[in-house]
Amino acid sequence: MRISPDLISVQDSGLCASLSEENIMISTLIEHVLFYVGLALVGVSGNLFNLIFTIQQQVKTRTIQTVGLILNVISINNIILVLATFSLVMGVFQNPQIWCITPYPLSIRIELYLMMTSSFNSFWAIAWLSLFYCIKVVSFSSECFQTLKRKISSVINAAVLLSCSFSFLFCTPLFSLDITTSLDENDNVNDTSNMTCSQPFFTIGINTNTYAAAGICLLCPIPLMIMLPTSIRMVVHLCAHTLALQKNKTQVQGSDSYLLVCKITISLVGVYLSTLFIVSLFVIIRLIGGLITYQTLASAFSFYGGMTSLLLTASNRHLKDKLWSLFCCRKAQEQSSKSQTVETGDV
Repeated sequence: MRISPDLISVQDSGLCASLSEENIMISTLIEHVLFYVGLALVGVSGNLFNLIFTIQQQVKTRTIQTVGLILNVISINNIILVLATFSLVMGVFQNPQIWCITPYPLSIRIELYLMMTSSFNSFWAIAWLSLFYCIKVVSFSSECFQTLKRKISSVINAAVLLSCSFSFLFCTPLFSLDITTSLDENDNVNDTSNMTCSQPFFTIGINTNTYAAAGICLLCPIPLMIMLPTSIRMVVHLCAHTLALQKNKTQVQGSDSYLLVCKITISLVGVYLSTLFIVSLFVIIRLIGGLITYQTLASAFSFYGGMTSLLLTASNRHLKDKLWSLFCCRKAQEQSSKSQTVETGDV
Protein backbone atom coordinates (compact mmCIF):
# COMPACT_ATOMS: atom_id res chain seq x y z
CA MET A 1 0.00 0.00 0.00
CA ARG A 2 1.41 3.34 -1.06
CA ILE A 3 1.07 6.24 1.42
CA SER A 4 0.35 9.64 -0.04
CA PRO A 5 3.09 12.24 0.46
CA ASP A 6 0.38 14.80 1.26
CA LEU A 7 -0.87 12.62 4.14
CA ILE A 8 2.63 12.32 5.53
CA SER A 9 3.05 16.09 5.30
CA VAL A 10 -0.23 16.67 7.20
CA GLN A 11 0.79 14.20 9.91
CA ASP A 12 4.20 15.84 10.27
CA SER A 13 2.58 19.27 10.53
CA GLY A 14 0.24 18.04 13.27
CA LEU A 15 3.12 16.47 15.16
CA CYS A 16 5.18 19.66 14.88
CA ALA A 17 2.24 21.75 16.10
CA SER A 18 1.74 19.40 19.07
CA LEU A 19 5.44 19.55 19.97
CA SER A 20 5.41 23.33 19.60
CA GLU A 21 2.46 23.66 22.00
CA GLU A 22 4.15 21.35 24.48
CA ASN A 23 7.37 23.39 24.31
CA ILE A 24 5.41 26.60 24.89
CA MET A 25 3.68 25.08 27.93
CA ILE A 26 6.99 23.90 29.37
CA SER A 27 8.55 27.31 28.72
CA THR A 28 5.61 29.06 30.39
CA LEU A 29 5.84 26.73 33.38
CA ILE A 30 9.55 27.43 33.78
CA GLU A 31 8.96 31.18 33.52
CA HIS A 32 6.28 31.06 36.22
CA VAL A 33 8.45 28.97 38.54
CA LEU A 34 11.42 31.31 38.06
CA PHE A 35 9.18 34.31 38.69
CA TYR A 36 7.87 32.87 41.97
CA VAL A 37 11.35 31.80 43.08
CA GLY A 38 12.65 35.30 42.32
CA LEU A 39 9.87 36.86 44.40
CA ALA A 40 10.63 34.50 47.28
CA LEU A 41 14.33 35.39 47.16
CA VAL A 42 13.53 39.11 47.23
CA GLY A 43 11.28 38.70 50.26
CA VAL A 44 13.50 36.27 52.18
CA SER A 45 17.10 37.37 51.56
CA GLY A 46 17.00 40.74 53.34
CA ASN A 47 15.11 39.39 56.34
CA LEU A 48 17.46 36.43 56.61
CA PHE A 49 20.43 38.81 56.58
CA ASN A 50 18.89 40.93 59.35
CA LEU A 51 17.99 37.89 61.43
CA ILE A 52 21.41 36.25 61.23
CA PHE A 53 23.44 39.32 62.13
CA THR A 54 21.00 40.53 64.78
CA ILE A 55 21.16 37.16 66.55
CA GLN A 56 24.94 37.19 66.13
CA GLN A 57 25.12 40.54 67.89
CA GLN A 58 22.73 39.39 70.63
CA VAL A 59 24.81 36.29 71.28
CA LYS A 60 27.98 38.39 71.38
CA THR A 61 26.55 40.95 73.81
CA ARG A 62 24.37 38.38 75.65
CA THR A 63 21.49 40.84 75.67
CA ILE A 64 18.22 41.09 73.75
CA GLN A 65 17.00 44.66 73.81
CA THR A 66 13.61 45.86 72.64
CA VAL A 67 14.54 46.96 69.12
CA GLY A 68 16.50 43.75 68.60
CA LEU A 69 13.54 41.65 69.77
CA ILE A 70 11.16 43.46 67.43
CA LEU A 71 13.61 43.13 64.55
CA ASN A 72 13.84 39.37 65.18
CA VAL A 73 10.06 39.03 65.24
CA ILE A 74 9.63 41.00 62.01
CA SER A 75 12.42 39.13 60.21
CA ILE A 76 11.27 35.64 61.24
CA ASN A 77 7.64 36.29 60.41
CA ASN A 78 8.43 37.97 57.09
CA ILE A 79 10.43 34.91 56.04
CA ILE A 80 7.57 32.60 57.04
CA LEU A 81 5.02 34.85 55.30
CA VAL A 82 6.89 34.92 51.99
CA LEU A 83 7.61 31.17 52.01
CA ALA A 84 4.03 30.24 52.98
CA THR A 85 2.65 32.50 50.24
CA PHE A 86 5.12 30.99 47.76
CA SER A 87 4.01 27.48 48.71
CA LEU A 88 0.32 28.41 48.47
CA VAL A 89 0.72 30.09 45.08
CA MET A 90 2.67 27.15 43.68
CA GLY A 91 -0.02 24.76 44.96
CA VAL A 92 -2.77 26.76 43.26
CA PHE A 93 -0.68 27.06 40.10
CA GLN A 94 -0.26 23.29 39.91
CA ASN A 95 -3.91 22.56 40.75
CA PRO A 96 -6.38 25.46 40.31
CA GLN A 97 -9.17 23.23 41.70
CA ILE A 98 -7.45 22.88 45.06
CA TRP A 99 -9.95 25.27 46.75
CA CYS A 100 -12.80 22.93 45.77
CA ILE A 101 -11.38 19.75 47.27
CA THR A 102 -13.17 18.40 50.33
CA PRO A 103 -11.84 17.94 52.90
CA TYR A 104 -9.37 20.78 52.53
CA PRO A 105 -5.83 19.47 52.05
CA LEU A 106 -3.69 19.77 55.18
CA SER A 107 -1.12 21.74 53.19
CA ILE A 108 -3.69 24.47 52.46
CA ARG A 109 -4.66 24.73 56.13
CA ILE A 110 -1.03 24.94 57.25
CA GLU A 111 -0.22 27.58 54.62
CA LEU A 112 -3.22 29.70 55.58
CA TYR A 113 -2.34 29.38 59.27
CA LEU A 114 1.27 30.43 58.66
CA MET A 115 0.24 33.34 56.43
CA MET A 116 -2.24 34.64 59.01
CA THR A 117 0.01 34.29 62.05
CA SER A 118 3.14 35.65 60.36
CA SER A 119 1.34 38.67 58.86
CA PHE A 120 -0.37 39.34 62.21
CA ASN A 121 2.94 39.19 64.10
CA SER A 122 4.81 41.30 61.56
CA PHE A 123 2.14 44.01 61.35
CA TRP A 124 1.79 44.27 65.12
CA ALA A 125 5.56 44.30 65.59
CA ILE A 126 5.71 47.40 63.38
CA ALA A 127 2.96 48.96 65.48
CA TRP A 128 4.86 48.23 68.70
CA LEU A 129 8.06 49.60 67.16
CA SER A 130 6.27 52.86 66.28
CA LEU A 131 4.90 53.13 69.80
CA PHE A 132 8.31 52.37 71.32
CA TYR A 133 10.09 55.03 69.27
CA CYS A 134 7.35 57.57 69.99
CA ILE A 135 7.53 57.09 73.76
CA LYS A 136 11.35 57.09 73.78
CA VAL A 137 11.83 60.08 71.48
CA VAL A 138 8.95 62.41 72.32
CA SER A 139 9.04 64.43 75.53
CA PHE A 140 5.88 64.23 77.66
CA SER A 141 4.93 66.50 80.54
CA SER A 142 2.47 64.04 82.05
CA GLU A 143 3.87 62.04 84.95
CA CYS A 144 2.01 58.97 83.72
CA PHE A 145 3.83 59.10 80.38
CA GLN A 146 7.14 59.77 82.11
CA THR A 147 6.65 56.62 84.18
CA LEU A 148 5.74 54.72 81.02
CA LYS A 149 8.86 56.09 79.33
CA ARG A 150 11.07 54.65 82.05
CA LYS A 151 9.45 51.24 81.74
CA ILE A 152 8.68 51.27 78.02
CA SER A 153 11.20 48.55 77.15
CA SER A 154 9.59 46.03 79.50
CA VAL A 155 6.09 47.04 78.39
CA ILE A 156 6.87 46.69 74.68
CA ASN A 157 8.71 43.39 75.22
CA ALA A 158 5.66 41.99 76.98
CA ALA A 159 3.33 43.39 74.32
CA VAL A 160 5.33 41.77 71.50
CA LEU A 161 5.34 38.37 73.19
CA LEU A 162 1.64 38.57 74.09
CA SER A 163 0.63 39.57 70.56
CA CYS A 164 2.60 36.65 69.12
CA SER A 165 1.01 34.21 71.57
CA PHE A 166 -2.46 35.61 70.82
CA SER A 167 -1.96 35.23 67.06
CA PHE A 168 -1.05 31.56 67.43
CA LEU A 169 -4.25 30.91 69.41
CA PHE A 170 -6.49 33.14 67.30
CA CYS A 171 -5.50 31.45 64.03
CA THR A 172 -5.82 27.88 65.36
CA PRO A 173 -9.42 27.49 64.01
CA LEU A 174 -8.00 27.68 60.48
CA PHE A 175 -7.03 24.03 60.85
CA SER A 176 -10.76 23.16 60.96
CA LEU A 177 -11.62 24.90 57.67
CA ASP A 178 -13.62 22.81 55.21
CA ILE A 179 -16.25 23.13 52.49
CA THR A 180 -19.65 21.46 52.32
CA THR A 181 -19.35 19.73 48.96
CA SER A 182 -16.73 19.02 46.35
CA LEU A 183 -16.69 20.53 42.88
CA ASP A 184 -19.97 19.90 41.09
CA GLU A 185 -19.75 17.41 38.26
CA ASN A 186 -21.48 19.83 35.87
CA ASP A 187 -18.88 22.56 36.41
CA ASN A 188 -16.37 23.14 33.68
CA VAL A 189 -13.11 22.21 35.39
CA ASN A 190 -11.09 23.66 32.56
CA ASP A 191 -12.56 27.14 33.06
CA THR A 192 -10.62 27.89 36.22
CA SER A 193 -11.17 31.65 36.04
CA ASN A 194 -14.96 31.27 36.48
CA MET A 195 -14.84 28.24 38.77
CA THR A 196 -16.68 28.76 42.05
CA CYS A 197 -16.62 26.64 45.18
CA SER A 198 -18.71 26.42 48.30
CA GLN A 199 -17.96 28.96 51.02
CA PRO A 200 -15.58 27.46 53.59
CA PHE A 201 -16.76 27.06 57.17
CA PHE A 202 -15.32 26.01 60.52
CA THR A 203 -16.20 22.50 61.60
CA ILE A 204 -15.77 23.48 65.27
CA GLY A 205 -18.82 25.76 65.23
CA ILE A 206 -17.28 29.23 64.82
CA ASN A 207 -19.19 31.71 62.67
CA THR A 208 -17.07 32.27 59.56
CA ASN A 209 -18.17 35.85 58.89
CA THR A 210 -17.64 36.95 62.50
CA TYR A 211 -14.20 35.36 62.58
CA ALA A 212 -13.25 36.96 59.24
CA ALA A 213 -14.38 40.39 60.47
CA ALA A 214 -12.35 40.01 63.66
CA GLY A 215 -9.30 38.92 61.67
CA ILE A 216 -9.57 41.90 59.32
CA CYS A 217 -9.85 44.32 62.25
CA LEU A 218 -6.79 42.82 63.93
CA LEU A 219 -4.77 43.01 60.71
CA CYS A 220 -5.64 46.52 59.59
CA PRO A 221 -7.59 49.14 61.58
CA ILE A 222 -6.31 48.38 65.07
CA PRO A 223 -2.54 48.29 64.27
CA LEU A 224 -3.05 51.38 62.11
CA MET A 225 -4.63 53.17 65.08
CA ILE A 226 -1.29 52.71 66.85
CA MET A 227 1.01 53.43 63.89
CA LEU A 228 -0.52 56.64 62.55
CA PRO A 229 -0.90 58.66 65.81
CA THR A 230 2.59 57.72 67.01
CA SER A 231 4.14 58.55 63.63
CA ILE A 232 2.32 61.89 63.45
CA ARG A 233 3.32 62.71 67.05
CA MET A 234 6.97 62.05 66.22
CA VAL A 235 6.77 64.30 63.14
CA VAL A 236 5.28 67.10 65.26
CA HIS A 237 8.01 66.60 67.86
CA LEU A 238 10.69 66.64 65.16
CA CYS A 239 9.38 69.91 63.75
CA ALA A 240 9.39 71.49 67.21
CA HIS A 241 12.85 70.08 67.88
CA THR A 242 14.18 71.49 64.59
CA LEU A 243 12.80 74.94 65.38
CA ALA A 244 14.44 74.80 68.80
CA LEU A 245 17.78 73.89 67.21
CA GLN A 246 17.52 76.84 64.83
CA LYS A 247 17.13 79.18 67.77
CA ASN A 248 20.04 77.60 69.65
CA LYS A 249 22.51 76.40 67.04
CA THR A 250 24.91 74.96 69.61
CA GLN A 251 22.48 72.16 70.53
CA VAL A 252 22.57 69.82 67.54
CA GLN A 253 22.86 66.52 69.34
CA GLY A 254 20.38 63.85 68.28
CA SER A 255 18.74 65.69 65.38
CA ASP A 256 19.94 63.16 62.79
CA SER A 257 18.71 60.25 64.90
CA TYR A 258 15.30 61.85 65.40
CA LEU A 259 14.97 62.47 61.68
CA LEU A 260 15.95 58.92 60.81
CA VAL A 261 13.53 57.41 63.33
CA CYS A 262 10.68 59.45 61.86
CA LYS A 263 11.62 58.49 58.31
CA ILE A 264 11.83 54.80 59.18
CA THR A 265 8.52 54.62 61.04
CA ILE A 266 6.64 56.59 58.40
CA SER A 267 8.17 54.46 55.64
CA LEU A 268 7.19 51.25 57.45
CA VAL A 269 3.62 52.50 57.78
CA GLY A 270 3.62 53.35 54.08
CA VAL A 271 4.84 49.86 53.13
CA TYR A 272 2.24 48.33 55.45
CA LEU A 273 -0.60 50.34 53.88
CA SER A 274 0.59 49.62 50.33
CA THR A 275 0.68 45.89 51.01
CA LEU A 276 -2.78 45.90 52.56
CA PHE A 277 -4.15 47.83 49.59
CA ILE A 278 -2.79 45.29 47.09
CA VAL A 279 -3.99 42.30 49.13
CA SER A 280 -7.43 43.87 49.63
CA LEU A 281 -7.69 44.56 45.91
CA PHE A 282 -6.78 40.95 45.18
CA VAL A 283 -9.42 39.61 47.61
CA ILE A 284 -12.15 41.94 46.33
CA ILE A 285 -11.51 41.07 42.68
CA ARG A 286 -11.53 37.34 43.51
CA LEU A 287 -14.79 37.66 45.49
CA ILE A 288 -16.63 39.45 42.67
CA GLY A 289 -15.48 36.84 40.20
CA GLY A 290 -12.89 38.94 38.38
CA LEU A 291 -9.74 37.50 36.87
CA ILE A 292 -6.57 38.21 38.85
CA THR A 293 -3.64 35.87 39.22
CA TYR A 294 -1.98 34.80 42.45
CA GLN A 295 1.17 36.48 41.22
CA THR A 296 -0.35 39.67 42.62
CA LEU A 297 -0.56 38.17 46.11
CA ALA A 298 2.97 36.79 45.94
CA SER A 299 4.27 40.14 44.67
CA ALA A 300 2.55 42.06 47.48
CA PHE A 301 4.07 40.01 50.29
CA SER A 302 7.48 39.86 48.61
CA PHE A 303 7.38 43.66 48.30
CA TYR A 304 6.43 43.92 51.97
CA GLY A 305 9.15 41.54 53.12
CA GLY A 306 11.85 43.10 50.97
CA MET A 307 11.04 46.73 51.80
CA THR A 308 10.67 46.20 55.55
CA SER A 309 14.00 44.37 55.69
CA LEU A 310 15.67 47.16 53.73
CA LEU A 311 14.24 49.87 55.99
CA LEU A 312 15.20 48.03 59.16
CA THR A 313 18.72 47.49 57.84
CA ALA A 314 19.04 51.19 57.06
CA SER A 315 17.89 52.10 60.58
CA ASN A 316 20.38 49.89 62.39
CA ARG A 317 24.09 50.78 62.67
CA HIS A 318 25.28 47.22 63.22
CA LEU A 319 23.31 45.80 60.28
CA LYS A 320 24.29 48.64 58.00
CA ASP A 321 27.97 48.18 58.82
CA LYS A 322 27.66 44.45 58.13
CA LEU A 323 26.00 45.17 54.80
CA TRP A 324 28.74 47.60 53.78
CA SER A 325 31.39 45.11 54.85
CA LEU A 326 29.93 42.53 52.48
CA PHE A 327 30.62 44.95 49.63
CA CYS A 328 34.14 45.65 50.94
CA CYS A 329 33.49 49.32 51.57
CA ARG A 330 32.89 49.45 55.30
CA LYS A 331 35.59 52.02 56.06
CA ALA A 332 34.28 54.38 53.42
CA GLN A 333 30.82 54.33 54.95
CA GLU A 334 31.61 53.98 58.63
CA GLN A 335 31.50 57.66 59.53
CA SER A 336 28.28 58.35 57.66
CA SER A 337 26.59 55.32 59.19
CA LYS A 338 27.50 56.47 62.68
CA SER A 339 25.91 59.85 62.17
CA GLN A 340 22.83 58.69 60.25
CA THR A 341 21.77 55.43 61.86
CA VAL A 342 20.15 54.41 65.10
CA GLU A 343 21.68 51.95 67.54
CA THR A 344 20.24 48.46 67.85
CA GLY A 345 19.79 49.19 71.51
CA ASP A 346 17.05 51.34 72.94
CA VAL A 347 16.92 54.89 71.59
